[in-house]
Formats: sequence, structure tokens, C-alpha cells
Amino acid sequence: MRKTTILTSLLVLTLIALTANGAGELVRLVRLKLSAGDFASAVSAVEDYKAKNGVDAEYLDAVGWLARGAEMLRRPDEAAAYVAELRREIREEKPDLVIPLGAAIEVEGKLRAAREGRGSALRFLEEEFARAKDVAFRSRIRKNINLLSLEGQPAPDLNKTDFIGPEPPSLAALKGKPALLFLWAHWCGDCKAQAGVLGRVMRKYRAQGLVVIAPTRYYGTGADNKPATPAEEKAHMAKVWAEVYSGLEGVSVPIDTDTMVRYGVSATPTYALIDRKGVARFYSPTRLSEAELSRRIEAVLSENP
Repeated sequence: MRKTTILTSLLVLTLIALTANGAGELVRLVRLKLSAGDFASAVSAVEDYKAKNGVDAEYLDAVGWLARGAEMLRRPDEAAAYVAELRREIREEKPDLVIPLGAAIEVEGKLRAAREGRGSALRFLEEEFARAKDVAFRSRIRKNINLLSLEGQPAPDLNKTDFIGPEPPSLAALKGKPALLFLWAHWCGDCKAQAGVLGRVMRKYRAQGLVVIAPTRYYGTGADNKPATPAEEKAHMAKVWAEVYSGLEGVSVPIDTDTMVRYGVSATPTYALIDRKGVARFYSPTRLSEAELSRRIEAVLSENP
């Protein structure tokens, strides 16, 4: 395995470990060990936990991380064994087990893609998506489908029945203008950290026709993560957008769960870049640098209308 690939995998794991919220002590320990490349210690910690506590939600969540870590570190046999354990223990979708179940599905999809090709992985993921019920769970499966198939395909259109700011255009109505979708959540720190980048990118390329649209959805919370009605949450979204994303005046913010699921927004922010013909050219469920965004946008802008 190439050193650069190992370093990339470890970097991804490090970022996940450092930004994790709400995880139990075992899961935090496993993430940190994986981010340091210490797979053996992560495995040992999980085995010790099981010996003392048996199989519970915390244990299964940690096994999910071992599966992801093994797959990232190109240890497919071990990854497959962890997936098999998760599928034995989790027979159906349950609210407290959707995270490890999602890990099992995600890793199995990647293993199938490596073993049998993209078509096999897509068939498996589509079947799992059809069974899934929870919004975040469905979004996670769709993210993995999109990573394998969205680029080069017509981009899913946007629902514009509920929104903040100007009415969102349909993608067909953009009439030859490329669009950058910034799919975000009002509580998301990584999204807020991208505000300056987005503002600069929009100002840089707006004259060349780039349209920025910022879809989101209702999460049931408002200020300080307290429960909120849709009306309260919408008012809070508008406040956050105006205060944090001050360089993005005039950007439409569609609010629609189906749109967020179709674009696989289980991680925020998620980006999708759509060309003048309405084809998705770039899909990334993660933060991006200004240089990377600019490079992708310039590639689309350089194409003939």
C-alpha cells in the first residue's frame, strides 16, 4: 500500500476522531487509536470492553469503527469479519443501533465495490436504502450510493416549496449557469467554518455565471440545540444564515428533507457542483479548501456552454 494512501486514510480518521460528539468512552478511545494508526490497540480495547460488559450499543458502535478502520487501512478480511459480526448482532433497524448498522452497510458496500465492481455495490446499497426508514440512516446510505454513481449523472432537482431568502430556482431554470450546492445544517461547526471560503468563491465566480444554493432541512432543534417547532427552527436558521454567512447575501436556502436525502447529506457540509447542462460533476460529503473548490469550479466554467 502506498504511503500517501495510508496517510490519507489516517488523516480522515483523525478528523473524524477530533470532531466526534456524543460518543461513549470506548468509541472515543477506538477513534483515537485508529487516528494514530494503532489498529491493534483499538482491537484490544474493544475485546476488553466485550469481556467486561458484553455486547451492547457502545460495543457495536466501536465494532463499526473497527470495520471502517480496517477497510481504510486495506485490511479487507478483517473488515468483512467485523461487518459479519454487526449483521449477526443487528437484525433490524433500531434507533440506538443505526450508527453501527450504517457502518456495516457502508463498509460492505466498499468491500463489494473492490471485490465485485461498482454495479454489485450499487445493487446492494439500493436494496438497503429501500428498506431504511430513519432520515439520517437513509441519507448515509444514499451518500455511499452517490459517491459511486452521482458524478456524471443528471443532478437531482431541488424542492422549492419552503425556503429562506429568494425563491430557489429549479436546476433546469438556471439556463446554462453552473450551480454550487452547499448542503448544510444550522448547528454545524464545519459548515460555519466554510462561510468565508464560500463567500470568496461566490464573489470570484459570480460574474462568470456561478449560482450558489444552500439547501438544508429541519432537524427539530433551534438555539442551543433545544427542541424547536418548524417555525422556530426556520427563524433560527434565518438568524444563523444572516449572522454567520454574511458574505452570501442573495443565496437561496431551500428547506427540504427529501432534497437532503437525495444528496446523501449524512455529513455536513456536503458539496455538489452541477454544470451548465444540469449534470453533477463533483460530489463531496466533507469540508473543502478554497483552492479545491476553485479548481473544480474553474474546470466546469472552462467548458463550452
